[in-house]
Amino acid sequence: MKSTLDSIFKVGFGVELDSMCGSNEDGKRFSEAFDDASAISLYRYVDVLWPIKKFLNIGWEARLKKSIRTVDDLVYKLINNKVELMTKPQEHFLVSEQSPQIFFIHT
Repeated sequence: MKSTLDSIFKVGFGVELDSMCGSNEDGKRFSEAFDDASAISLYRYVDVLWPIKKFLNIGWEARLKKSIRTVDDLVYKLINNKVELMTKPQEHFLVSEQSPQIFFIHT
């Protein structure tokens, strides 16, 4: 599951999550929070009192809320960084395979 998560982040956000190696601290926290949120969501199928626990913010539901907040924080941070990069004018580099010249495109 972690390799799938890494792949989705690389394709979707253009960021190496690196949850398998654990070298990226944000990636490690995200991966743990995502795993917790998935497991707790599955646990809701057997716990008939989960709506009450959610309302009172106790037990697994408090942990789920914290995990979702961790996931949201990282994803929104990545989205805001991407939006900030997209709004700045940047130079793009094109390298032709036939010739080693580099072409600049101003946007």
